[in-house]
Amino acid sequence: MPRLPISQYSYNPPCDLRLPEEALKFRRAHNPPLTTLEYLGKINITAWLYRDERGVEGVKVNPNTTIAELLKDFGPAETPDANVGIHSEGKAAEWFRLRRNHQVLQIFSERIPCPMMCAPLLRNYFPGIPVYYYYDWNSWRQGGKVLKRPGEILKTVYGL
Repeated sequence: MPRLPISQYSYNPPCDLRLPEEALKFRRAHNPPLTTLEYLGKINITAWLYRDERGVEGVKVNPNTTIAELLKDFGPAETPDANVGIHSEGKAAEWFRLRRNHQVLQIFSERIPCPMMCAPLLRNYFPGIPVYYYYDWNSWRQGGKVLKRPGEILKTVYGL
């Protein structure tokens, strides 16, 4: 059973535990399983709780697309600054953009949404929707040194 994620804001209700449970289920069901320290560190999973037009709740799970996957499929980007992966939050946001009759209720991402792309995306297009996470890189740095990496934290919170 995964631990309760951190809320981005203290006034948010607790995270619906279906979200981290579905993220972990996705990791375990993948072939190969994404539960090793390497995969826990490389791949971020996001899970979004939503209600459809019939009032039925569901969870949409998305992994990020790594730079390595993009390089393998498309080769290097034209400029070094364009060599970035596709963030899981962006993939999920696009899925919901195409399904306007789905109401997003909560957003869970294993890592805190990045400040350059994902956090502004969620603030602008999903205002007021609670966001939850397990790993905030700012909390695990001291004097420029990384104390714990995402994979180490995820291994603990998922009980792996």
